[in-house]
Amino acid sequence: MNDEKPLASFRACFLLTPLILALAAPASGKSIGKDQVNVRAQPDLKSAILYTAPMAYPIEIKKEQGKWVYCLDWLNNSGWVYKSLISDIDTAIVLVEKANIRSAAALNASVVANAEQGEIYTILARDNNWVKLGYYQTGAAIGWIRDDLVFGE
Repeated sequence: MNDEKPLASFRACFLLTPLILALAAPASGKSIGKDQVNVRAQPDLKSAILYTAPMAYPIEIKKEQGKWVYCLDWLNNSGWVYKSLISDIDTAIVLVEKANIRSAAALNASVVANAEQGEIYTILARDNNWVKLGYYQTGAAIGWIRDDLVFGE
């Protein structure tokens, strides 16, 4: 089995934050393209920083204003990010405490790995209600997970 780890885990940071699982699939899904990107209250570099997001963090773009985008994350946090810091790389973050990653897009497929809440993966493919996950740094495929268990699909 591959010894790679997911890009990031926010499990420890957000366990005290209420998780909102009733999130719709992003209309315009993107990800954060640089490490430690500030998400701001207003589309202005002098505006208050609401939180800092790591590279590959999946977001949903809600609107654009000049060189800024207003986005929503998996915890229903929202704010403004400078547009050049956004990537078109498809990523997903695990919503549930533990999830099975399977060898194929089917519930009866063998479990090849386990994912934990807050882990970030690259999305390699889609098949109906399933997404194929891979490691962000290398693109190495891991397997399939139901799309209702991740945000960013």
